Parts: sequence; C-alpha cells; structure tokens
Amino acid sequence: MEKQENMFLKKSFVAITGASRGIGRCMALKFAVKFPPNSVLVLMARNVEALESVRTELQATAPNITVFVRQYDQGNTNEGYFKGIFDSLLTENKLSKGVFEQVMLVHNCATIGDKEKTTLQLCDADLVRSYYDINLCGMILLNASFFATFCDPSTSRVVVNITSGTSKVPSPSLHLYCSGKAARDMFFRVLSAEEPYIRVLTYAPGGVDTDMLRDLEENSSSTPIRKMLNGLRQDGHILTPDESVANLEQILEDNAFENADHVDNYRQTAQPYRTNLYIET
Repeated sequence: MEKQENMFLKKSFVAITGASRGIGRCMALKFAVKFPPNSVLVLMARNVEALESVRTELQATAPNITVFVRQYDQGNTNEGYFKGIFDSLLTENKLSKGVFEQVMLVHNCATIGDKEKTTLQLCDADLVRSYYDINLCGMILLNASFFATFCDPSTSRVVVNITSGTSKVPSPSLHLYCSGKAARDMFFRVLSAEEPYIRVLTYAPGGVDTDMLRDLEENSSSTPIRKMLNGLRQDGHILTPDESVANLEQILEDNAFENADHVDNYRQTAQPYRTNLYIET
C-alpha cells in the first residue's frame, strides 16, 4: 500500500480510555511529547484522582499539549450516557473540531473477567452481561459517539484497538477475555470494511507487566497459565509498558499497516509462547 504520513506530525485530538494506569497511562505520557503543540489529549477512566496524577505528569513533560480529564465508566448502560460525550467536551472548552488535522480514539479500557472459574462454571447471567457491557458494548457505543462528533472525511481519523493474542488462541480461564477480544477485533474489521477512510489499527501489546498480568499469575484457575506467566517472568520475557508502547509508537510513525491489521508485539524467541497460551493485558 502507499506509505502514509507519520501520525505524530499532525495537530491532533486524541482520546485514550483506561488512561489512569498501566499501558493507557504509558501511552498518554509517551504520546504527549510526540504530537505538535496545541494538540489535545483526553484521558478517560473511572478513577479521576489517578487521571489527575497523569495530567500533572503530562503538564510537566509536554506543556504545549492541552490535557483534559474525563471520568468515564465504560460499563454504564444508562440511556444517553455515551451520546455527545465529545461534543460536550469541545463545547465546554470552547474548541472547534475544525482546528484539528487528525482525530484518534484509543480503545484501551478492558477487564479480564472472572479468571477463577472455568467455562462450565459461568452460570451468573449478571456477571457475564456486565463483562460484555464493559468490554464490548460500551466500547462500541463510545466509538459511535466519537465518530458522530468527528465525521468530517477531510480530517484524518484513526482508531487504535488494544487487543490480545488470546483473541486468536484459546487460553484456559480466560473465556470472557478471549471471546471479548475476538469480538472487538471483528467489530473493527467490519468498521474498516464500511469506512475505509478511517485508519484502524488492532494492536496486541504482548505480555506486559501490569496489575492485570500479575493478578493472572497469582489467581488464574489454570495451572498452565500460571506456570507460563511465571516462566515468562523468570526468563525476562515480560515487557515493561514503555517497551510495548515504544513499539506501538513506531507502528504509528511508519503508518504502513493494512487497515484493521492485527499487529502482534511478541518476543518470538520466548519458548513459552509456543505453548499456544498467549497473555496480554
């Protein structure tokens, strides 16, 4: 395909979900210093105090970037919750969407689900429904709200879907996580087919040292999963958030991926990955 321009060269409006910790926080900190002055970064998560802490860090390292904090609950099913989120944010801050050369939505918000149960023990409808509200339904509704606001085809539009190798490989105890990620990946393939002028990247960050991964190491009901993760850590194959996000930055700079590509960030030399058990967080 024809090589496109480095995404970090354009004055941008960027929203990142799950931006209060882990990979989301790291993306916010690393992206902010790369975009041109007067770009806008919107940090979205439930924990406002943690978001404010990230904003304070950003203001010290990227003073020319405008940073907004938005408390956001992706599992909220109240009617109208997602409608006009970005319209109201622009209005409240007296911003015109026409001043941006590019808009980007990063879908990072995700949970792992009940990893202590097996598939045949999932008998609580509210638990299952709540999982998909957070990890699938809410994501779809936010995506629709974002592109309802930013609908001008003359503006570069980008969506980054943070996925997992488990969207392709079944991993014991990760029934909800695997299926939720697979559904998200297919959703964005359909979006790409319907809206070919929206740039879509589906990125699997690899085994990253986050709270979610450490929780799995300790509490997964699957002994093979726990052993695999322990082995990855002992062998030095667990990535830091900085390492994984640096690779994502390079992909966005090169901007050479096919639309809706699933791009994996794995250390292929790691023996445990050949066990068909992939974990990312």
